[in-house]
Amino acid sequence: MRLYIIRHAEPDYPRDALTARGHAQAQALAHRLSTMGIDKIYCSPMNRALETARYTAERLGLDVRVEGWTRELEDWWIPDEALGERPVWQVDATTLRAMAPGQEIWPLDALAQLRSAAAELLGRHDNGSDSGIAVFCHAGFALTWLAELLAVPLPLMWAGFSLPPCSVTTVAFEKLEEGGAATPRCLGLGDVGHLQDLNSFDPV
Repeated sequence: MRLYIIRHAEPDYPRDALTARGHAQAQALAHRLSTMGIDKIYCSPMNRALETARYTAERLGLDVRVEGWTRELEDWWIPDEALGERPVWQVDATTLRAMAPGQEIWPLDALAQLRSAAAELLGRHDNGSDSGIAVFCHAGFALTWLAELLAVPLPLMWAGFSLPPCSVTTVAFEKLEEGGAATPRCLGLGDVGHLQDLNSFDPV
């Protein structure tokens, strides 16, 4: 099975919608995803993710199933001397290194809920199959889920990686031994190759 974790296209955050460029990005994304064997589409309930998913769903003739747990982690913030506070996934590596060992910067209960919901979603699918599922979501959420899937420490993922708007991250579930559990492995992180022809896009 392949899991495609997709950040929404370029957003107009105050309106929780896509910009004109974002709609063009989402259409280019739909063209790319139409050849990747996707048979299930899941999506955050936030409008910018729903608008992005709609183009792919229409192109593939699939329904969009809304999963509330994939919404952006809007309450995962930490204090910041300059800004007052900032999202945990935007904390810089220097700040992380200065933290005391074991100092938590994320809500453990919320992380446990995310872990449980993710396991339930993946449990609906045969990890050993050739199926493909797409999850349209958000940068902070996606980085957090990837850290869980790949056993990467959360602060390392947040401080060291970025997911551009309308990017595709591909995770394959591979059986490493006969009869063993399928292990998630990242094949591509934050890929935006489908957007290369939009560099000169001029919204009207």
